[in-house]
Amino acid sequence: MAKNREFYKGQKKRRNYALIPFVVGLALITLVVVLFYSLQKYVVITKDGVEIVMPWEEPETELDEEGKEIREFEEVSTELVFEEPDYSRIEARAGKRARPVRAIFIAAEDVNRDNLLRRAEQLNSGNALVIEMKPRSGYLLWVSDTDLAKAYSLSVVNDLTSDMGGMLQELRNYAADENKELWLVAQISCCVDGLLATRTTDFALRTASGSDYVDETGYWLDPYNAELRRYIIALVRELYDMGFDEVILADVMHPVPETKEGEAPSFIYTREMSAAPSPINAICGFALYAANQLEDREDGKLLSIYLDTPRSLVRYDEGTGQNGVLFFKLYDRVYYRTDRYTYTYNYGDIEPNVTIGSAKDRFVPVVINYLPDNSSWVYIEDLPEETE
Repeated sequence: MAKNREFYKGQKKRRNYALIPFVVGLALITLVVVLFYSLQKYVVITKDGVEIVMPWEEPETELDEEGKEIREFEEVSTELVFEEPDYSRIEARAGKRARPVRAIFIAAEDVNRDNLLRRAEQLNSGNALVIEMKPRSGYLLWVSDTDLAKAYSLSVVNDLTSDMGGMLQELRNYAADENKELWLVAQISCCVDGLLATRTTDFALRTASGSDYVDETGYWLDPYNAELRRYIIALVRELYDMGFDEVILADVMHPVPETKEGEAPSFIYTREMSAAPSPINAICGFALYAANQLEDREDGKLLSIYLDTPRSLVRYDEGTGQNGVLFFKLYDRVYYRTDRYTYTYNYGDIEPNVTIGSAKDRFVPVVINYLPDNSSWVYIEDLPEETE
């Protein structure tokens, strides 16, 4: 028989002890977050690391006679390092519009109305005239409105200079009447200018003794000079406006003086530089500046440049500062003085560097009394001297 109980025995409550660690962990996380944000203002960053300095740990502030806080700072050695420009990173962008140019060269001393028309008549297999508009003497064959030209009388007003634009139009009219193609090219000397160098000391490249540097080429100008660069850009724009289809920058190079073996040439430039000057930085910088400034030229107008040494056809020339690889990236055509015996070798050196357009159109050999087997060339007639 079942045993009767007077009282009911209740069930024991189960305690959830697993909740305790969760609550403790949540409280710790909350404490860490509160401390993190509340102690940020006490964080002190030094060269040795990061630490927290509480208000009661801070040293007493020292004041001067005027009540200003006296602070002592640890001496820090600093050094500015200027890296050499890396022109190899520049992407090729020129040469898309270059077409074959077969030209007769006309030196500055031979420029006149009759001779221009006569040379145009001689363009049987040719299609262009290269006219030297600024020779190494520095005189301009047109009336320039640039500040430097007016300040130092670099162009004179006469029948030739005043009517240069009219003569170019006359050439175009003749070509149209004869159903001939005529491409007009202007050539200007950039870093050799006897007139500007001797009329002011602001632009001349000087020797270590302080005298203007001059050699058989002429008086040399400082390619680093910013005002000289702006002058050349202004001249190119005037020639475009006058009616020329293309402008060639000649003598964009650094002089290479004769020195004793093992002795480095020394020059004084017209501006202070943060890095050590060098022919490569001077000339490649000049070429890059000119190409960038004239990138907005009118469609169809070409900008070209000269190379002057065999080394510069394939690599940097430490003497002249030129680099054909860079020049072909920036300029529509590259002109090079050569002869019938070395032309093919020159072309073989330069051809791998042409990544846009045709190498035979963009590499222009400049030769005397010889027509190369190339789609582009410049012919210079070497007239014999008159004998009595």
